[in-house]
Amino acid sequence: MLNAPTRRTLLALSLGLALTPAFAADPRPDVAIFTARYDPATARVTDATNITPGKGANFQPAFTRDGRAVLFASDRSGSNNVYRHELASGQTTALTATPHNLYSPTPLPDGSGFSAIRVVDADPAYGIERTAPSLWRFGWDGQEIAPVVPVMRVGYHAWVDEQRLALFIVDDVPERNAHRAVLFNRATGQSTPLTDKPGRSLGRTADSKRALFVDQTDSARWQLRAQGEGEATPQVMVETPIGPAGEKDPNRSQYFAALPDGSVLMARGTLLLRWNGKPGSGFESLAELPGVKGSIRNITASPDGTRLAFSVTLAAPKP
Repeated sequence: MLNAPTRRTLLALSLGLALTPAFAADPRPDVAIFTARYDPATARVTDATNITPGKGANFQPAFTRDGRAVLFASDRSGSNNVYRHELASGQTTALTATPHNLYSPTPLPDGSGFSAIRVVDADPAYGIERTAPSLWRFGWDGQEIAPVVPVMRVGYHAWVDEQRLALFIVDDVPERNAHRAVLFNRATGQSTPLTDKPGRSLGRTADSKRALFVDQTDSARWQLRAQGEGEATPQVMVETPIGPAGEKDPNRSQYFAALPDGSVLMARGTLLLRWNGKPGSGFESLAELPGVKGSIRNITASPDGTRLAFSVTLAAPKP
């Protein structure tokens, strides 16, 4: 079992929170998973529902390939395990029961199970696995099968197709803080560099040919970019939304969901924003969701684009 400071570090990284002494001393925030319906024709969001009521941290949702269920990580067992929520019945079941921590559960392209970040021996700086590959394949019975790729220190990932993945690789020198993102081909073992200043959210374009990622090289103008294997330079898609005045960089929106029609969703607080996918346009307000009562973080869309799921760092109730 990981000690409490390491668990706090891992949770902070997975939620995109700044790692500060003050945070380390504070109780962990409650984080909920919400689902909602989305109408691509009218761009309306309805029926936002908390599927994880109660205390605890529930985060990093992902839809199954058939769109009927949502996978997510939760610390409700004392360590982070993977859970599955059936949308039709509302039933939630545990897929794994490990004493170590699992993050970013993501259905495999072939539907045979899911991949997840596994942390058994965490380094003291970032909390990432330090003695073995961290990205593992699991069956639907929750059993570990094997590492997905031989790459060490993978912190976040997204499948582009059955052989290619976008990987966020955590630096092994804390003082340098030089994380990077690559597009990795499992068949050839070759990597295409994406950026040396990646955001934590990764995805793929609607045609499943290129990786999507947030480039933070320019601290004032973060950009959503796309790049395929072998391409020398990425394509700039759109600038990400700027937060309220005075908002610190670690709290700026960097999480996105790419929809089948080429549009992209991001969030700022309780406001969902949408980019229509057309060059020269930018993010526009889509829906204000005051009922979520917190800050929207990770966002994902079902394969058909009609359902959304997102984690929300809940605001503490006023005294």
